[in-house]
Amino acid sequence: MRNKPSKAAIYEGVLSLPDVNKSLAEIKERLEKLEAEVFATGVEVLPSPVVKRKKGRRPLLEQKILLERRDNLTNWIERNWPYLSVALRKTRSSPDAIAAIIAAKKRMPGLFQPPFYKDPDKYATALCQFLKSGRFNGNPRNLAGAMAGLPELSWKRSLDVCSTHPCKHPLATEAYWDYMRRYFPDRWQELRQTTTEEQALAVLAKSRTHDPAFNYLKEQSGNILKWFNAGDPSKMVLNRRQGGYRE
Repeated sequence: MRNKPSKAAIYEGVLSLPDVNKSLAEIKERLEKLEAEVFATGVEVLPSPVVKRKKGRRPLLEQKILLERRDNLTNWIERNWPYLSVALRKTRSSPDAIAAIIAAKKRMPGLFQPPFYKDPDKYATALCQFLKSGRFNGNPRNLAGAMAGLPELSWKRSLDVCSTHPCKHPLATEAYWDYMRRYFPDRWQELRQTTTEEQALAVLAKSRTHDPAFNYLKEQSGNILKWFNAGDPSKMVLNRRQGGYRE
């Protein structure tokens, strides 16, 4: 019987250790020469990409700031929408529109709001132009988008930018009544006749839609009527002395 070769003999026949060491030494020597040539000439192996500055003047209002203003103003307007919606749809003059805004400020102050909120009198002309432009459409988010960029931007530019980046915040509960009236008038009429949550849920179940606000309301099985009725202007009594509404 022939003797089997040892494992050491097999490995030496396949890959000689001295040969490996010799190859590594040659590779190391070549790398050292290459590094010496590169760094001697001051050439970077991987040059950093050059960042080119965009031409043109800096924007009058950074987009991030504009959208933050818009989101804050949206929330405040929607919370006051039962009061503002009727007043702004019916107004035909700047003083009446501004009076509605000021009355809403007294009823429900807002924090971190844009210049339009702080001094609405200064922007009466822009507000009136927007309301008559055909771009209002009774939508509180259009109003917030148009007014958020004042005074740095025109109301048109402000609305254009905000429309390209829609507000992702959910509707305030006070805005659902008017939202349903504008976008789902049939379901709106039926909801007005309901008296129980079961009835309200059955009404919403009639519509199959991908509309996020509608479907979010549908998910509130215990709050549908509460949220819906929270924005009903007919439940508010006009307080002429204060120029606004009260419950």
